[in-house]
Amino acid sequence: MNAAEAIPLKSGGFSLDALKDFFENTHEKYFIELKKASELPTSFWESYSSFCNTSGGIIILGVAENRPKNTIIGVGNPERTLTNLWDQLSNRNKVSYRNVDNQDVRTYTIDGKTIITVYVKEAAESMKPVYINDKLENTWIRTGDGDRKATKDELAALIRNAQPAQDTICVDGFTIEDLDVDSLITFKERVSKRYPKQRYIEMDNVDFLLEIGACAKDRASGEIKLKRGTLLFLGKVNAIKEVFPHYHLDFFNRKGDNSRWSDRVSDDEPSDFEMNLYNFFNIVYEKIRLMMRDEFALDQQQLRIPLSDFDETLRECLVNCLAHADYIQGYPSTKIDVYDGWLCFVNPGKMLVSTKQFISGGDSRPRNEIVMKLFRLLGASERQGFGGPLIFKTALKNEFRRPEIITDIEHTELHIWNIDLADSYPNLTDDEKAVLRFIVKSNRAMSVNAIKSALGLTEYSTRKAVQSLEELHLLTKTGNGPATRYVLVADSIEFFTQLQVALDSLRKLMV
Repeated sequence: MNAAEAIPLKSGGFSLDALKDFFENTHEKYFIELKKASELPTSFWESYSSFCNTSGGIIILGVAENRPKNTIIGVGNPERTLTNLWDQLSNRNKVSYRNVDNQDVRTYTIDGKTIITVYVKEAAESMKPVYINDKLENTWIRTGDGDRKATKDELAALIRNAQPAQDTICVDGFTIEDLDVDSLITFKERVSKRYPKQRYIEMDNVDFLLEIGACAKDRASGEIKLKRGTLLFLGKVNAIKEVFPHYHLDFFNRKGDNSRWSDRVSDDEPSDFEMNLYNFFNIVYEKIRLMMRDEFALDQQQLRIPLSDFDETLRECLVNCLAHADYIQGYPSTKIDVYDGWLCFVNPGKMLVSTKQFISGGDSRPRNEIVMKLFRLLGASERQGFGGPLIFKTALKNEFRRPEIITDIEHTELHIWNIDLADSYPNLTDDEKAVLRFIVKSNRAMSVNAIKSALGLTEYSTRKAVQSLEELHLLTKTGNGPATRYVLVADSIEFFTQLQVALDSLRKLMV
């Protein structure tokens, strides 16, 4: 069920009947937890910890999950439950971090029974891990529709995320000899051309690295020490893997009907180049650009977007993928796949800003500060914190399918398309594509009659197309009878946001 089905809009606001229907029919998922509760259950704190450490969520007290409908049993002693909630949230021996405010707790009366909802926001990375009972090992995370204790590796990742910029640390025992000379020279030449007044080209390599902050001089001994990020960016692969044993980069061209791939770039295959981040970026970026140039030239309809505009998107996606990867964790590997019409960028480690912050921009927290700085010196990245808005703006401007971001403790995955939503489903019929494009462009719920009139289709063709899109979970129905409308299926983030707005709006109407 999505938000539109769960809490439908009514004239004058949200109906209490709709809220009851939601409580009876929603089921536990990544961001919703149902709990029977005569008082505040012990398991509440496991869900609290897990929502803080993952993507936030709503804990609903007083509803028992059943099939086909949940049972609204109510909270037996709501006053005592709320008192215990606030007391324990303020007790550092119970929870390491309070992440719930007054506006996040709501009470509703359904058929004379009290239901309490608690909105638990995702905690800032600097406050994670959020644990309970004063024990770090009591750190919980959300997976699927349940809570589980974080593993040692996951706990270590949460701690690393709380202290980013690990790549600014100097690595003992490594010198400039562990850098690839060709990479360093070409990088220096490119940076010099961008900043001729800095006279970088006249400096020797050590002075250049010191000047840009890529290495440091020990004040006592005078020893020049490399920073971790510099080794990742310009180093020899064998040296990189001594410090980062899980370091692994992959690029696959999976375009066409090939069962495997037609081209690959990887650090574990023979190459004329040391496959550090700098060389991997240059090689992969150029390959993707050439592929896109051919693709745009073949499809005349795509000429409405200058290739240079999409170039910026590609560059930002590739830079983000490489600069935000957790090279200590190393799994899954850092990988870029190119398919017909879309690309997939995967890196180990969670994105350190929320998806909303990434899209809106202005808040950049790169995991690897040195790596990001070296990319910016090349001019390979937009102004810090505005890569996300550029990626989404390009898609919206050109009516491409909206980019998708998946991020959790283990990995971050970004999908981008250079085709629209309808074309990204090649098996759709022409009528189905036309209906889908119309609803996307309308950006609101539409009736069958409105769709039929706008597209000049018969009622039979329209209903058939709508039904097919429903079965494919691309559209969903809201309302009944003459009020029936169809909208795009919302993803989990959209669902969660709309649910919060619905609950808040209903509460205001009841005050």
